[in-house]
Amino acid sequence: MIHTVHTERVLNFIWKHFQVFLQKIILSINFFLRNELINHAGASAFFFLLSITPVFIIILISFGRYLTSYPEVSDYFFVFLRTLNENLDKDLLVKIGLMNVSTTAVGIFGLLSLLWAASWIVTGIQRGLGAIFPSERIRAPVVTYIFSILILSVLLLVTVLFTFISIGLNFLQTLLGNYGVIQTLFQSLLPPLRNVFPFLATFLMIFLVYRFVPLKKPKTGPSLVGAVLCSLCVILLHMLFLKFFSVAQFNVVYGVLATLILMLLWVHFSFILFFFFAEFTFVSDKIDILVLERMYLFQLNQNIKGKKIEKFLFSHPKRIFEKYAINYKPGEMLFREGEKSSDIYFIYQGDIGIYRKMDGIEKKIATIRAGEILGEMAYLLKERRTATAVAETESVLLFITPDNFEELLLSNRSVSREVIQLLSSRLRKMQLL
Repeated sequence: MIHTVHTERVLNFIWKHFQVFLQKIILSINFFLRNELINHAGASAFFFLLSITPVFIIILISFGRYLTSYPEVSDYFFVFLRTLNENLDKDLLVKIGLMNVSTTAVGIFGLLSLLWAASWIVTGIQRGLGAIFPSERIRAPVVTYIFSILILSVLLLVTVLFTFISIGLNFLQTLLGNYGVIQTLFQSLLPPLRNVFPFLATFLMIFLVYRFVPLKKPKTGPSLVGAVLCSLCVILLHMLFLKFFSVAQFNVVYGVLATLILMLLWVHFSFILFFFFAEFTFVSDKIDILVLERMYLFQLNQNIKGKKIEKFLFSHPKRIFEKYAINYKPGEMLFREGEKSSDIYFIYQGDIGIYRKMDGIEKKIATIRAGEILGEMAYLLKERRTATAVAETESVLLFITPDNFEELLLSNRSVSREVIQLLSSRLRKMQLL
């Protein structure tokens, strides 16, 4: 018996979290399509191609003398870059002259121009994230430019940091040459460590962008989860490209442009994943509000009821009921007229009678049924309760805090319009009494 109860709890736990994950995926897909993020991904891929050369020039200017003095360090630097993309080749940069850039020839104005050109990619990303994380505030163009340069500088530092960590591991391997057993153990650990570095670098850059670039910043937890999932998918995409696509195949169709076309494809798909998981981060940060919104619209809109996936995920979400549901028996009071409270309720099941004192006698003035919101007048009008609410049948209500209700109104125009109409109707009825 105990074993059965334990198994049931485990299954319920798994199902609850799996349902939440599916809800996040479905909502992320819906928002991704609604915000037309595939266009932002294409624009960001284009900006990436425009920015990649200035970025390399800045890196080479910053470390040119050091890389020239220590050729082996230069080789390690490009080995690490090729783990991110095989097309980032040292020989290619030498042929086109980037490796011969002189720091004295660039000057301060040239460096600022390079930073401006390199910051295009961050500016493009900011615009895409602005559609995902909407905010009433707007960054001024000058602030956007300065912020883009700061973010770009941090991302470059992350890349250089992991590059030098990789170089340090090779140096450590050389030092351990005289210690046979230790060197053997270290050499066995080195390949996994090298494979982990691209993931860590990708994760850290994505996390920093998700967490700090949007004007309306998400919480740390959702940003971490979104960055981990995005990094895993980007690395998997990279592996698939290496396995199924090659420059030789593209040379047949595109000739000398094959490398550029292949890089553009890889970058475009990477940005699609980047913006999708940015949307996933937004959804994870607002999941309770978004599910409550869907439940409310599910009750109002008969067309949604026809969608099996919507019905399966949003008609009775287990986590929401565990967190917000309150059961009332017939005759139980929700609140009394004149009380100073502002909690709002969504009636999932049952009927709630509304009573008001008139000439010293408490009279029933309305019945609020399943699918409606109750208690919003006290919050919106900033007044005490204008009536008494009593459960007439076995009822299940979802408790909504004022803060959640405010976000619910801001998240969806249909919900806001419905609540305004509901409030207007109830005020009109009260005036007629």
